[in-house]
Amino acid sequence: MESVASNSPSSNNHQPPLRFRPIQPIADRIVRALRHHLRLLHRSDQSKFFVLGATGNVYIVTLSTTSSCTCPDRTSPCKHILFVFIRVLGVSLDDACLRRKTLRPCQLNRLLGAPILPEALAGARVRERFHQLFFQFRQGSSQPVVEIEDGTTCPICLEEMEKCENVVTCGTCQNPIHEECLLKWKRSRGRRSVTCVICRARWRDGADQEKYLNLAAYANQDDPPTAEGNEGCGG
Repeated sequence: MESVASNSPSSNNHQPPLRFRPIQPIADRIVRALRHHLRLLHRSDQSKFFVLGATGNVYIVTLSTTSSCTCPDRTSPCKHILFVFIRVLGVSLDDACLRRKTLRPCQLNRLLGAPILPEALAGARVRERFHQLFFQFRQGSSQPVVEIEDGTTCPICLEEMEKCENVVTCGTCQNPIHEECLLKWKRSRGRRSVTCVICRARWRDGADQEKYLNLAAYANQDDPPTAEGNEGCGG
């Protein structure tokens, strides 16, 4: 008897070919742009928007015919660009420019002429702190500004950290550690991968850590924390 089981939809557990799978990355990014705790810190030259990410990193979105963002996500438009479109400039979710990698000059001019929606702004205190630290961050050498709260102790040596000391922060949990203590910790690990002594995540520093100004210590001074997940692009 000829079997018909292979033709039954309920018995077929194979995934459809890749070309037939529904893929909606832009829809996912729009959802993240709407739900994640993103705030606008500053706008300059009409086309540059400084965005406070959910983990406290500051990203720069530049609107042009091919808009760009300094975040690690190489997909365009990333959620920070979409945040500027939707929540900062009030672009409708039905607007075709949300789903385009390039903008027509008329679309760009319309966006650049749109006013900022007040509800997209970060709190006054964190914006003030951004302006205080950003100039130092851009004019410094390769090290970002790491702010140390009074009474903070190094998790390795357990000594209180001074504001004048060389301090680094974990790229995952943002906790500060004496730079010298971290070097000793790395040497003690030998050939094993180095992890943060606090959160145990793989230690991230160098270019990943130095590239962004981080305002995590100030991000919730004016805005209540939200329950949204972490950023999908690492920061």
